[in-house]
Parts: sequence; structure tokens; C-alpha cells
Amino acid sequence: MLRNVDVSLLRAEDYASADRAQRLLAGSFGSSPTFFRQMRSWQDFVVGVEAGFDTTWIWEYYSDLSCRDWLDEALPLLTPTLRALCQPVIERWDARYLAATGLIKPQSPQTGRLSTQGRWWHDRFPLLIDHDEEIPLPPSWSPEPRRLTE
Repeated sequence: MLRNVDVSLLRAEDYASADRAQRLLAGSFGSSPTFFRQMRSWQDFVVGVEAGFDTTWIWEYYSDLSCRDWLDEALPLLTPTLRALCQPVIERWDARYLAATGLIKPQSPQTGRLSTQGRWWHDRFPLLIDHDEEIPLPPSWSPEPRRLTE
């Protein structure tokens, strides 16, 4: 199902809590992916950022972070057993994301942060990009990321 999570330790109530989170969050996110699919989406996104984010899809960068938003909202809905198994895996991918990204400059000195609701992953930009020169980078991505061709 998902590497790095020993699903043999899970019971029916753990799976039920993941299903419940999926149903409850479907309306907020406009879709109903499974908990394990969202964990995999976060992993895949982080791997893509580490490899060099393709700025052809720059408008989707922050949209792609919605899988981490979903996980943030789903974790409290899970059983303690499932949360204890998955939280360390998510934290390892969070650490990799932190290492592959830089902190965005705040848009206003008063706020000090861009994101809302403590979602720190929205305050970051990829440090390595595969960049099409015709696509402008957001001014908040400063200093400018390193390019794969450099």
C-alpha cells in the first residue's frame, strides 16, 4: 500500500478512520482521494521538487501543495495507531521538502509569513528548477533558484 508504513499493525478501526477522513475532507478539497494516496502524492511532489521543479507547471506549484494541506487536516481525524505510524513518514518527507526549498520573502513586513493556518510548506519555493526563460518566476522566489542547466 505505502512503503515505510507497516500496515500489518493496522486494524479495522484504523482503516475506518482513514475512510472517515476521506469522506469528511471530500467537500473541502473538491475530491476524495484516500489517505494513503495523499501520502504518496506528497512523496511524489517532494521527489519532483528535489529533482528540479519544472517551471512549465509553475502555476500548479501551490495547487500541488494541497496534498500536504489535506494530510494536515486528516491527521487529527485518524486513530492514534494510524497517526503514530504515518506521522513520522510525513515528517521525513517534510524534512526533505524543507531541504529542497527556500523560504519565501514575506509580501508585507507586518505579516512576516505568507501562509495561513500555520501551513509553513506554502512559505517555501524550490531551490532547483528546470526553467523556461519565457515563464516569469514569482518575485518572492528570491534569491532566484538554481537552474538544472547551470
